[in-house]
Amino acid sequence: MTGDREFLRSELLAVAAAVVPGQRPVVTHDPGPINPGVLFDGRGPATVSRVTVQTGNPRSPDPVAEVEAAADALRARGWTADVVPPENGHYRVAAQRDGFDVAVHAWEADWRITFTGETPVVS
Repeated sequence: MTGDREFLRSELLAVAAAVVPGQRPVVTHDPGPINPGVLFDGRGPATVSRVTVQTGNPRSPDPVAEVEAAADALRARGWTADVVPPENGHYRVAAQRDGFDVAVHAWEADWRITFTGETPVVS
């Protein structure tokens, strides 16, 4: 379980660094493994880890280019990545690999790009 979390965290940091070179990506959310079923009945032994990384360049934000670069960087690292059609200035990538899921979000009104991933559920 720890290995999955560390793998996901390192992948998100590496992709974020490739998308916005010259900026240091920051882990903004990593609470560790959680039980996703705990709010339902509290008995489920399954655990999952969710990690969020952010980066960006406030001097030259380009959400379209960043999302395309994120998809390319993920594919180069062995992920299946699809650029989702934009909606109201929101640009996204959905990626999967070996049960891991990643979503990349960028907005026209914000210079940051966010990478959020989830490990496979472990029972």
